[in-house]
Amino acid sequence: MPVRKAFTLLETVVSLAIFCSLTIFSIYNLKDYQARVEERQYLQWFKDSFKSTFNYCYLHNTGGRMVFDKERIIFHTSKDDKTKTQSKKIPKTLKITSGSRANYTINNGGEATAATITVESKLSHQKFFYKIQMNWGEIIETTS
Repeated sequence: MPVRKAFTLLETVVSLAIFCSLTIFSIYNLKDYQARVEERQYLQWFKDSFKSTFNYCYLHNTGGRMVFDKERIIFHTSKDDKTKTQSKKIPKTLKITSGSRANYTINNGGEATAATITVESKLSHQKFFYKIQMNWGEIIETTS
């Protein structure tokens, strides 16, 4: 009986099919993972930027605001002639609703009114509620 020194066509096709299916599966999961990481980073950025803006307004005795746009959230502070703006594009997998307000104002002394901001994730089908406490502006995250 002759000794084979190479793969047969059937073995090659099976090996190639296994390799391709593993590659496609990995790429599909990688995109989903990347979107989840982007969501988490955005939500952390939102909380950190809100606290940073609130602290800046309190420490510098200046007003600020948070503006909800269709594609981004903008944090805006101004003192004298200096303006500080932070904004970041909302990921496509998140939907943000701010109740009936498109503009949230922080007073000169770092005081603000109460508000609830709802963020819906299309990936995990989860709702995140950010409750801003009246006057001292602590932001509390809850999920459902």
